[in-house]
Amino acid sequence: MNKKVISKIVEEIKLTEPIKLQVNGSKDNSPAPIGYSRSDKKFMPDIVAKFKNKRDIYAIEKDISDNDIHLLVSKWILFSAEARKYFGTFYIVIPSAQEEEFEKIIIEKQLEVKLILI
Repeated sequence: MNKKVISKIVEEIKLTEPIKLQVNGSKDNSPAPIGYSRSDKKFMPDIVAKFKNKRDIYAIEKDISDNDIHLLVSKWILFSAEARKYFGTFYIVIPSAQEEEFEKIIIEKQLEVKLILI
């Protein structure tokens, strides 16, 4: 599922003419991992689109489990802050069936994020 979704999103992003497009898993153009200072834990965005005056970050999430929610929220906070630092937007790509669940978490945690439904 991820490769198809990534391909579709990459094609849509290319229409906006980014200066550089980094895709997780590509041999020579993967995004750099992002982490909190003084922490060994780093997260890899699925897609980073760099433009002249901004940088957008994309994370593709298949589903949420109660065990992973704390880790996911930490990743989303980090990606959102990183996108804002570069005047960009953080996007989470999710299955449309889970929109309500994701919306609830985003509102509860006051995250600055845009959802893309697949």
